[in-house]
Amino acid sequence: MGRRVAVISDIHGNAQALEAVLADIGKNNVDSIICLGDIVTFGPSPREIIELIQQHNCSYVIGNHEEALFDPENSSDYEIEGEALQKSIYWCIKKLSDKDLSFIKSFKKTLKVPLSDGVDMLCYHASPISTIRAVLPTSSPEEIDSLINFDNSTKVAIGGHTHFQMFRKHKEYILLNAGSVGCAFRNPFLSPPPPSYLPVAEYVIVEVQQKNITAELKSIEYDFTAFQKLILASDLPLKTWWAGEFDRINKVNKIK
Repeated sequence: MGRRVAVISDIHGNAQALEAVLADIGKNNVDSIICLGDIVTFGPSPREIIELIQQHNCSYVIGNHEEALFDPENSSDYEIEGEALQKSIYWCIKKLSDKDLSFIKSFKKTLKVPLSDGVDMLCYHASPISTIRAVLPTSSPEEIDSLINFDNSTKVAIGGHTHFQMFRKHKEYILLNAGSVGCAFRNPFLSPPPPSYLPVAEYVIVEVQQKNITAELKSIEYDFTAFQKLILASDLPLKTWWAGEFDRINKVNKIK
């Protein structure tokens, strides 16, 4: 028998988006949930995220933002650059309890998930060797081989980090990116212009039946109005960036 697995990533403190994704997963008859890290920073609801996600049977991979929580003075080493982003790490730490931090510290570097007999899925944040060196739509075959050590049973490899969904073939393997639950991007973080926010919640469902592999890239709506209100009423260090993105999105919606 094959398994049906939901993969979520990059929640980034957005409880409204996570609630929508978990509700959607509940309608899709999955066997388990894998979370690929970056769960509590950026957004206004770190404590709520941990409470929500612990209510479900999840396995966890560590992201670069989790690593920064335990080494905030060196957050630039984890690609967290700029004053507002770095302050957001300290803001998040203050919101979390010792128990919360112990839970986050338990996250694994990678997970190998059996989907059926002889078919496994390798899960990581950016790549198996790094939380910041990502498998990208533009990565060359040679780059991919340097980042992922495939074995006989690993047929699917999935990560997050880029906030941009991906389905790509590499030789006989399937490469996936789950996108971002809480901070999806309209354009990938590869070159100018800088990425801009997409007000949807993303995740992936992977299924194997009789060694036939399917991957459904999901993009769903969530209570964006409630999320905006929560951000704008907060003391979040990233509030100015969020407010700018909200203005852009609301102007586009008015034109439509």
